Amino acid sequence: MKRYFFRLTSYLFLLTATLFFLTSCEYKELCYDHSHWAEVRVVFDWTGNVTKSSLAPEVAGAGMTVLFYNMEQPGAEPIRYDLPGRQGGTVRLLPGTYRALAYNYDTETILYRGMEDISALEAYTRVSSIEEGTQLSRSGMPRATQTENEPVILEPDPLWGASSEAFTLKLDEKDVNGTIPTTVITMHPTSRVYEVTVNIHDVPNLQYTSQIGGALSGLAPSVWMESAEVGEGAVTEAFTAAAIDEQTLQMHFRIFGHCPHLKEGDANSHLLTVYAILADGSKWYYIVDVTDQMHGTVPDPDHDDHTIDIEVDGLPIPKPIVNGSGFQPTIDGWQGIEIEVGM
Repeated sequence: MKRYFFRLTSYLFLLTATLFFLTSCEYKELCYDHSHWAEVRVVFDWTGNVTKSSLAPEVAGAGMTVLFYNMEQPGAEPIRYDLPGRQGGTVRLLPGTYRALAYNYDTETILYRGMEDISALEAYTRVSSIEEGTQLSRSGMPRATQTENEPVILEPDPLWGASSEAFTLKLDEKDVNGTIPTTVITMHPTSRVYEVTVNIHDVPNLQYTSQIGGALSGLAPSVWMESAEVGEGAVTEAFTAAAIDEQTLQMHFRIFGHCPHLKEGDANSHLLTVYAILADGSKWYYIVDVTDQMHGTVPDPDHDDHTIDIEVDGLPIPKPIVNGSGFQPTIDGWQGIEIEVGM
């Protein structure tokens, strides 16, 4: 009986407390009035892009991030919208003067810094190694002379970027229907990376290689997203290689660019190092100076064919020992050979 009376008393207390809160609180509906916001329609215009392969517009990212920088609030964090697809979309912003910067958001290797300023936003990749880039499971891989101190960075993903001119949003500019018209900004994304293809012809004994990769020196470490200019300094990138026929090797990779902000007449040297591990365990590396071919393609942010082609003729891969015949290798160390560019 006492237990029943205790439960009844508890229920009555809870009911009384609930009625008290319901009668003492004043509820207000959430405000869904967006009359103090202005609509902005972002349109991405990909026409004029003539890039090929992974940099072609039709294979550009699954969506675009758009950062809106309020020019009246320097140093303020930008307002971010992620717009799926390649066409754009509509967003809402408070009144003010803005500039917009966009890039594809489906990258994995790209990192950003300087987000607080549209002209300071820089894309880069993390520090890597020759072993990681070539996917060769060997430590202590040699570097080309005078490139030993260059950092090795990870290859960038395909990256597109675009920026807009300043535009101002006002709430007092209404149309005949009394509504604020939608502001339309058109942005023209272009590639922020270059695509490099290296073809090495007339390679003997290619069938005896078990692993092969490469590295290229004198590259840019980053790119400024607004201006498409590359960052200062020089780095090396490493990459894999594949045989496309019985005597031809091909290397395909992306870079931010090369030779940034150098004085007139000065330029980075670009050394291609090819690493080959043969079936008998011997390790070889070949150094080719491809500076002239790299400089034959002048980086131009306004030109959309961001491709660089390098052709090399001849790579003297030896034939391993077979039944006591062939080249006698030194299994323990890497053996280096410098070769002349034949094409």
